[in-house]
Amino acid sequence: MHYTTMIKEVEMPTSDSEAKKIQEIINDFLTEEEAREIAVRLDEEVGKKTNNDSLKVSLSMLRRLYE
Repeated sequence: MHYTTMIKEVEMPTSDSEAKKIQEIINDFLTEEEAREIAVRLDEEVGKKTNNDSLKVSLSMLRRLYE
């Protein structure tokens, strides 16, 4: 794989279908309330403080799925 292609793949935000799949997996292990609390905390404590735009978008997407 070409280096430039690798960089673009890493920076690409999570798709809607990927975020929904993550939500489905989380829901297999946690109640909806627990999952919502984790999603909010991840977004607040990691997503809003990171310089990684991809991670920021992904955690925000996950949080919105639980709101």
